[in-house]
Amino acid sequence: MRYVKPLAVTATIAVMLGLFAPAASATPVCTDGYMGGPPLAVCGGRIFPESEITRGYVQFTPDPAGFAEYQHGIEYLAELYPRWVSVTTLREHYNNRDAVSAGEDQVRPYDEEDRDLGDGLDIFIIKITDHNVPDKNKKPLFFSLSVHGNERGGLEGGLRTAEDLAMAAENGGTISDGIDNYETTTGTKPKFHEYEVKDVLKKEVVYLTSFNPDGWAVGDTNKVPTAPYERGNSLGTDLNRQMPTVGRINEGRNPLQESEMKFGTMFMKEVADTAGGLMAYGADVHGELTSNAYVDIMYPAGEFDSLDHRTLMAIAERTKSNIDATLFEGIQDQIEEATGGDSGEGPDPSNSIPTKPAHWATVWDTLGYTDTGFIGDYLATDLAVTGMDYEIFLNHTVPDKTWNTYLQENHINATRQIIKTAMAYALFQKKEFKDFELNTRGRAGYLAGSKPVTDRDGNGAGTLPGPGQDGIGEDGKKVRQRHYKVTNLNWFKDTNRMMAKPFRAVRSNDVAGKTRGFKSLHTLVLADYKKMPKSAGASKRAYFKSLKKWVNGGGNLVLTDRSLHTLTGMGIVDKAAVQDIQVYQPYSDIQDFEHPMVEGLRPNARQLVETAPLGYCIGNTCSPMTVVDETAFTDASGHVVGTTGDGLVSVGELALGKGLIRVVGGALPTPTEVNDHRYGLRSYAPTYTGLYIMENSITYSRSGAKTATPDLAPSPQPRF
Repeated sequence: MRYVKPLAVTATIAVMLGLFAPAASATPVCTDGYMGGPPLAVCGGRIFPESEITRGYVQFTPDPAGFAEYQHGIEYLAELYPRWVSVTTLREHYNNRDAVSAGEDQVRPYDEEDRDLGDGLDIFIIKITDHNVPDKNKKPLFFSLSVHGNERGGLEGGLRTAEDLAMAAENGGTISDGIDNYETTTGTKPKFHEYEVKDVLKKEVVYLTSFNPDGWAVGDTNKVPTAPYERGNSLGTDLNRQMPTVGRINEGRNPLQESEMKFGTMFMKEVADTAGGLMAYGADVHGELTSNAYVDIMYPAGEFDSLDHRTLMAIAERTKSNIDATLFEGIQDQIEEATGGDSGEGPDPSNSIPTKPAHWATVWDTLGYTDTGFIGDYLATDLAVTGMDYEIFLNHTVPDKTWNTYLQENHINATRQIIKTAMAYALFQKKEFKDFELNTRGRAGYLAGSKPVTDRDGNGAGTLPGPGQDGIGEDGKKVRQRHYKVTNLNWFKDTNRMMAKPFRAVRSNDVAGKTRGFKSLHTLVLADYKKMPKSAGASKRAYFKSLKKWVNGGGNLVLTDRSLHTLTGMGIVDKAAVQDIQVYQPYSDIQDFEHPMVEGLRPNARQLVETAPLGYCIGNTCSPMTVVDETAFTDASGHVVGTTGDGLVSVGELALGKGLIRVVGGALPTPTEVNDHRYGLRSYAPTYTGLYIMENSITYSRSGAKTATPDLAPSPQPRF
């Protein structure tokens, strides 16, 4: 996924590429005579051989004799294992000549001026299931492999996984949903399962595809003249920015404009519809140039409640556990030796030499940037119960056509575990947290009063959808705005489903009038109110006075986002001490991982919210946060838990009388209509970090100790 120009490759990478001996000379694909392919024995008894006897990447382009390794390899796989594998193309599936890539002529197949030469490449779909069992009621899983043509690992691993599954189903073999080699952060001790593949395929349908044959075929050694693999399709479009994701859309793009993703999205939705609208799992497997991990497991951006987050954390942890156990261990020693041995680790070990097999975090915390239109996000938020994006180390731009046995073994094995873990966990994921309950100890409430953000209010859509202010897309067609009606207060309503004592909604006049419903609360959350929300009969003076008295008496006041200005209204700090700032994404650098507000977080936890689903742009001055001057906060007896910038408190706790004030400067920002959001908006989008901080913050009892540790999750785990 990460874009790095070839010239940016470090000297360390160059050394690493040279440390591997050339692989034995053998064709990558053997079909035992089918369409002219070599005997299976040449490939070690497989169609797609293991890394050590492979000499290059699988070719999309036919060789001079007409043998097309990819197409004929998967066709022979289906012929050899007809019960377990079938193959089709989007063109065949939809009986539509337009369901192909753009092709070398760089013209879309449905070009209105009819300039297309009909040279679009087919997009193949590999279906793996027990074809003797009807698909009805099966759990579908979908994997996009190597959508960036210069990131080959996912496709190479996916092909071998397809063969693994067919062989195991036919001859016996198992897959597991994790290994007991880690401590979970979900708060529920995981149970692990091992299943016979043949039994899994009676209950599941697995789809594998590569949406970008253009970017792949252009780099084939069979191609004359050959060129580097390309990230995008022949038009240069990044197909991993083409999804109709809800939230802010980059104004310079028209999602679904390219045929590959127009028909690809139709197919993914069709697969989801076979299961009532949600696949069991959806993922996109990528490559990256450098990382501190061999595989980065990237958490999706979306509107996830407490149960959703735990299920996502579980699949991330389980996949990591299987990857950690199967990657070739000797590669780290070889890299270290090639870059200076024990006395030196290359020019930039923090960025060039992975230190852990696998790692999971948000996209921004992983890559240092984020975007919209990701296939993985779309799958995980719109079409599947769970889903992830994956980045595999040293599998982007370089090594390009160079086949390095040990690197490729890791790329292949990582992809194997990504697919197989998801398949196994899909049989258990809805059961693991079925008894989950969020216990806040004392009764919690939230301040109601914010108006929903909708396309049908006075402000309308804010900015007309599509590039520019005229609502016209890049292809000259008018872009329509989808309906939405959202509010950050939906987080409380959705969380209620998991609480023994649901949130109680109170209004400003309840606070100002000290009603019984307000006074009986143990916790009150104010979510992104810069000012007191209007309510009949409520005066500001009475409102702030009542809040302060309630906290002094033992209440727990949780302030998120712009509600941190309430500290000024209550007279806790001066007005100048509270600032509204703009950041790339809301984040907090945690200073005290032992504090109850951050209980259960992993030490790499940082990003608090994914703001693009809420309509915010992406950039250094795009996302809102509110912070408190550290000196003013500590002078008011505040304890700093996390900071955003020097001297600015974004997560902290302040004792007041018998009660507490907990501040979270970025958690539940109000959705915005300022940017192009043609597919609508989400109501809320805390990351797992933001979610845990909120859950910990609302866990409180007037009779309990002020800093009692909530029973939500185990102690912070060692750094991943």
